[in-house]
Amino acid sequence: MTASVFDSPMFTKLYPVGEAGRLFTHSAEIRAALLVLGTLAKVQTERDEIPEDSAFFIHRSSMEVQIDPAGLAEGVAQDGSYIPALVAAFDKAMEAPEHSKHILHNTNPQDVADTALMLRLRQLLTQAETALKTLPDSDARTTLLADLPMIRDTCLRVAFTDAPEIGTAIGEALKLGAPQDARAPIRTIANWLTLAGDTTANTAPATPANAALHAQLLGLNALFQETSDAASEALYLPQIALSSLSLLLMASAA
Repeated sequence: MTASVFDSPMFTKLYPVGEAGRLFTHSAEIRAALLVLGTLAKVQTERDEIPEDSAFFIHRSSMEVQIDPAGLAEGVAQDGSYIPALVAAFDKAMEAPEHSKHILHNTNPQDVADTALMLRLRQLLTQAETALKTLPDSDARTTLLADLPMIRDTCLRVAFTDAPEIGTAIGEALKLGAPQDARAPIRTIANWLTLAGDTTANTAPATPANAALHAQLLGLNALFQETSDAASEALYLPQIALSSLSLLLMASAA
């Protein structure tokens, strides 16, 4: 068996996740980070921090280049983050050192990673909302849907707390909120997803798969809420998100 049922073509019908599965791939992660890097370059040239022609080249390239995730492995092992290795790969792929030297100019790599994750979580919450709306009316369902605007407003924000003016401009471009530290908001989103999955678990068919997935969701979120670091997110968050979406989709198909 695969390490996760959500990565398995054999288990795709037993543990359905729909389009949400694509959000937790390296391709989606890299594409979101490149979008942030391209937007960062545009904002920085508007503030006369990097040359305009370099910003244009970086922004255009961020939408065109293809980065192999396997090529980032050594850098991730060394730095504990994929952003420095991604920037190096982006630099190489651009083949324009006079421009690429301005990628990530005076910027904390974690801010890019956190903002890129928020872009993906925004799509995930939209998919969760769509699934919830297919379920029968209940007080719990109404409460979950009523809480979503607050979750979006308070959690879906850019990072860049050390450069709030730049962060605000990036947020406006990406349609995310004002800068804030991402750790607590990510855990708030995980809590909402867990509550959504927990609430709908009894609506889905009472199968061993349902029960196992429900237990995994509750257990992983309990562990995740005890952490406060970015490294834990790679271990827990994808499983929490996809467990919740799978339970929602099971319930909507019932």
